Amino acid sequence: MNKEYLKKAQPVVYQTLSNALKNQRVANAYLFHGPKGSSKLETAILFAQSIVCEHTDNDGFACQECESCKRIENEESLDYMIVSNDRIKKKDIVDLQTFFESTSAGKQNARIYILDHYDKATPDASNSLLKFLEEPSEGIYGILIADEKSNVLPTIQSRCQAIHFKPESCEHLLLENTSEENAKMLAESGYTYDKAIELLSLPDFEELKQIALEYIEHASSFSQIEKMQTNVFVNKSDRMNKDWVQLWIQWVLFYVKNDRVNLPLEKKVKLYSILVENMDMLYRPVDLGLFMDKLYYDIRKAVI
Repeated sequence: MNKEYLKKAQPVVYQTLSNALKNQRVANAYLFHGPKGSSKLETAILFAQSIVCEHTDNDGFACQECESCKRIENEESLDYMIVSNDRIKKKDIVDLQTFFESTSAGKQNARIYILDHYDKATPDASNSLLKFLEEPSEGIYGILIADEKSNVLPTIQSRCQAIHFKPESCEHLLLENTSEENAKMLAESGYTYDKAIELLSLPDFEELKQIALEYIEHASSFSQIEKMQTNVFVNKSDRMNKDWVQLWIQWVLFYVKNDRVNLPLEKKVKLYSILVENMDMLYRPVDLGLFMDKLYYDIRKAVI
């Protein structure tokens, strides 16, 4: 887990855990909860490393390079266990208890377990864990991870310190795969990370971006409108589909919002409204050829 990424993507989580580490007030049990894709498991592993690390940074987080950190990363530590089954069962909790009973405490008596997907645990598993949490042993730290906090028994919740993870913009993740401008547009347009990666792999992605930019920089030019009709609005069966059209519209919207369009304010507002209205139409069954004819006519009427 990149600590700087955590600090930017989940600042409240970062500060809460940092305070606990620096003040040596780590709770016996935590419940990390929030939507999928919000780095809960990665943060849990970093937190586990930070509890045992001998070379923590100024914020109390692990160096991620020492032997103790590497053992956690590679799941080789005798004082660390992670359970990541799709559905945690009673046997998993019993095995966890047996594991810690048979291990000797390591540095500072710290023994750590992580239970991923805990919101999908069976009732028997929750009852077994509850007994484990009711009488916490010194030096044992647990991190439960759940997408849906409401699916965790209230009696379990009451014995854990809840840490809420907010939804993460996919922009941070996309920066590892593309330019800042591409990542910003895809994130602001509401694409999921997986869908954004799919669009980035399109052979026409950069071409569509360039066509949108050329249009937006000369939006009031009649010749540019005609060029747009040729490059965008001709129904080319080998590449024309809703994704292709939506992507072009999203690029134009992005450039309008970022003040790249060379139009008077009144026409800019009209263009933006037309694009948003037509984008909404694409989420319904529509004849793409007729849709493109209408969109071309509406845009031309608004800007010329």
